[in-house]
Amino acid sequence: MDVNNAALLSSSTSDTPIYTFKHPYPQQFSLPWPIIIYMIENCKSEKVWKKLIMSCKHFYSKKPVFPVKRLDVNADLKCKADGEFFNASKLFPKLWLYDSLFANQGSKMSTLIPKIFKFDFRVLRIANQTLTFDDYQKLTSSGSIERLILWHSTVKNADDTIVTADKLLEGLDYLHRCTMVCSNNLLVLETETIGKIVQHLNGYKKMLGFQLCGINESFDFASFSDFLLNNETISVYLSYVGVSAQYKEMVKNVIKEIKKNPSLKVPAVEFY
Repeated sequence: MDVNNAALLSSSTSDTPIYTFKHPYPQQFSLPWPIIIYMIENCKSEKVWKKLIMSCKHFYSKKPVFPVKRLDVNADLKCKADGEFFNASKLFPKLWLYDSLFANQGSKMSTLIPKIFKFDFRVLRIANQTLTFDDYQKLTSSGSIERLILWHSTVKNADDTIVTADKLLEGLDYLHRCTMVCSNNLLVLETETIGKIVQHLNGYKKMLGFQLCGINESFDFASFSDFLLNNETISVYLSYVGVSAQYKEMVKNVIKEIKKNPSLKVPAVEFY
């Protein structure tokens, strides 16, 4: 090989571009680039976006967001996303959460929420958490929740006061079932709150079941009884802790009245 050929080969080798995931080989599409850009910036469906990034790496490189159908968050932010385990305390891609979130005891959701790209839940289960109202609103921002479970969890305002139970139901027009399990009297259920809860129950046409567990005499049953005496569609379950004989008698008398009308839904009530 002469000197000129050797120099030419060396030059062509050194000029060969090196492609990486961050700097991929230029993608060629049959569609105009403005349409591709529009698809990246305006995709509204998590399922469509998942198909795009699984079929072509170009889309993920331009918008590194990964859709997850079900996310389980456990202690120390050890997570399972659609069956795959990862540690959310370390670096991980932005997640587009849809369908289901199960936040379990010790999961510290308040530190995970700011790292999530988007929330589109159908089922939301939060256990043993203390959240700000701002974080709770992010979790429920899509308004698509059908099943809500709040298990021994507290949601607080910016001034550290507890958010009333009715506000936790606001904007959930597609809600089918709601379960609130309270402890240490951290669920505010006073007269005005009960009235607003009833408005939600009457207004949410898809509502099928409503459960309040671990409540006490702070729950204004007299105000709630007006709803029960006209309720034909929603299954109601109430479980009480430490109530007086007089309070129990009031509840039982209302249930007797409800049973006289076969078209009404008889609530299930338990005392502990």
